[in-house]
Amino acid sequence: LMGIVQIGYTHVSSELVNSEEHPQYLHAIVLTYQMGQDIIETPPGPEAQELNNATYTKLGRITYALSDFIRSRGFSTQVAHPYGGLLNFSPLGQKAGLGWMGQSGLLISPELGPRMKISAILTSIGNLPLTEPEDYSWIPDYCAVCGKCIKACPEEAMVEKESCCGMELEFIESRCIGCSQGCTYCIEECPFHQKGYQPVKDKFDRMNAKLAEKRSKAN
Repeated sequence: LMGIVQIGYTHVSSELVNSEEHPQYLHAIVLTYQMGQDIIETPPGPEAQELNNATYTKLGRITYALSDFIRSRGFSTQVAHPYGGLLNFSPLGQKAGLGWMGQSGLLISPELGPRMKISAILTSIGNLPLTEPEDYSWIPDYCAVCGKCIKACPEEAMVEKESCCGMELEFIESRCIGCSQGCTYCIEECPFHQKGYQPVKDKFDRMNAKLAEKRSKAN
């Protein structure tokens, strides 16, 4: 469908809306779009940013075209542009059942790993087929063991800090140059991008099975 890889549906709760924004509708059609390999392979700088902006523009046009189609059927819509500040897209995609947020703060899905842009159409349609979520909740456990995105970030935008509950990861948005310079190092080094979702899951499941077996024998 016009380059869209995934479509999910969800209700927009307050924590998904950026402060000072006021969405007109709370029913969301969530779209994911694959980032080109050329963006991943281009180092941060003007060229990478140009490619990044072009992807945002392309997805924006597709989103508006789909929005126009919905309007032509008599429903009202509001576009959440992928480069806009209306919604928090990664948690929105997670709530729509498209994947789960990784340690980098990016949505990770079986189809695309972290290599995606996200947009949404808010609509007056009240009976959207809300997506039945699959169990992606193992992803943060894998990310906590992996940590490759943390090491890959040249700006140290992801910092591990000690808390009462152990080590926690803090994402410092002001340091991230993904939007300003087209940086994709965290995506490039992510095993979900390099190896694919299912091979990563299979390996992690085998590792956990072996650990469980060892614990069982120890007891």
